[in-house]
Amino acid sequence: MSEHQTPPPPPGTFGPGQGPEGVNSYGTDDSEAQSEIEAARTAAAEERRANRAKLERYVGYGLSEEDAKGLIEHEEMLRERREAREAGEKEMRTRPRIYVRSLVDHTEGHDIGDWIDASQDLEEIHADIRKILSHSLHAHWTGQPAEEWAIHDQEGFGQIQLHEYESLDVVCSLGKGIAEHGLAFAAWAEISDNRDIYTLERFETAYFGDYESRETYAQYIVDEMNGNEELEKLPKWLRDIVRVDLEYMVHEMETSGEVRFANHSGGVWAFNGRI
Repeated sequence: MSEHQTPPPPPGTFGPGQGPEGVNSYGTDDSEAQSEIEAARTAAAEERRANRAKLERYVGYGLSEEDAKGLIEHEEMLRERREAREAGEKEMRTRPRIYVRSLVDHTEGHDIGDWIDASQDLEEIHADIRKILSHSLHAHWTGQPAEEWAIHDQEGFGQIQLHEYESLDVVCSLGKGIAEHGLAFAAWAEISDNRDIYTLERFETAYFGDYESRETYAQYIVDEMNGNEELEKLPKWLRDIVRVDLEYMVHEMETSGEVRFANHSGGVWAFNGRI
């Protein structure tokens, strides 16, 4: 072997992505795909090391190995649920838009319209509508300006159905609120008795948050009021039989109008029912 020749690796050791005899274990020759696979393997190895260290720490606290493993699995489940929930919230954040048509052209069989971003300022929405009307074929042929328009489609407003002649003040308020707060804002508008700009402006005051269920919100209230600590003050024989009835709490909150809930795919939004 020359002094410049690289010595062979020790028996049983292979480079990244290589198996015995240097076989490619990535399943692909694409360098970018190999990098992604290697990064995933590294992340998985790091997670295994972290879990082993966590297991040893929990056992050191006095837990049995089985209980420690169960606790780690539970923490992992909560992390995955939280990540899925955050991804769902991000997906629910959208830019609402409306499709506006020139009515005189529509009645004459021409689709003169366009999508408008409903989350922009009111003046910009008006400017976009004027631009649509300026393309009117009726106005071009007759010399008479097209002035009437209507909302004929919508996207990103959740369950809210806009009217053809919905006030642009309300459309703008809805659009901005949904763009900023997500579909919780649309739910607030839907369950509110009045869907006007003054009601919509009270969203941040009314919004209690996003919860997995109505009962989860009730448990949050119990915790906030130190309910469990109060139960601990009871005699032991009474603590063993006293339980907080979360379902009844939810029933009372809803029937009294104190709290309003709106369902979504990942749980519920809770709102102050008195606002």
